[in-house]
Amino acid sequence: MIGVLELVEKKGRRPEVTAGRLHGLRCLRAEVPVTAGLRESGVCRRVDRGARALARAGVRRVLTASDFPWWEQLGRHGLCPVETAAFCQALAAPLTLAALERRNISPARASVALWGPSASRSLLRAAEELCPRVRALAVDVPGEEERLASWLWREFGAAMVRPEAGGGPDVALWFGPGGPEGGVTLSLYGRRPELAGLAPRLSRETEQEGVGGLELLSLLWEEGRLDLREIRIVST
Repeated sequence: MIGVLELVEKKGRRPEVTAGRLHGLRCLRAEVPVTAGLRESGVCRRVDRGARALARAGVRRVLTASDFPWWEQLGRHGLCPVETAAFCQALAAPLTLAALERRNISPARASVALWGPSASRSLLRAAEELCPRVRALAVDVPGEEERLASWLWREFGAAMVRPEAGGGPDVALWFGPGGPEGGVTLSLYGRRPELAGLAPRLSRETEQEGVGGLELLSLLWEEGRLDLREIRIVST
């Protein structure tokens, strides 16, 4: 069960915890009361109570507002955010095409570099989706260069461009730290992937009572309630 923690402007000191559903998913919602002028220390204490209530009920992952700053309090009770890296990596190709469009670069004229510490399924999927669409694709995985070059040639009849050839790429996709810089660099790993001013959105509304954004979309996708074809990429 997923937890939802919200700050609600109302009187009271203790959080109100209720069970419900969020886009069909069972959730436990903790509404933390705050009032105008409440000191930071007071907000922290109330957030701590809300976190404790969720943890006692067996919640481990929590959705919050995108600008929620009190994760330290939640972490003390073993609560963590929904991870978003896998979802962002699944959207590597659409993110790349959106980055190129924003720079007015046709994919047929674009160079793209993929870098990762291993030839993960998501990196290979991105290469498979992008190779037929872009002018040049560089795939840099330590120790895997020959195997990947053979695969690209066998599947697409495309020669793999070495990462250092021809200067920097128009778009660089990092599936781990330490990749090459590009005109646009998308870091699709870690706690907070960096999407260079791009964001996935749905045509249908997903914001609900103070939570939403990348974490909610990631959760819906993870639970099989979201088809990637429903996603559009927008500039933020």
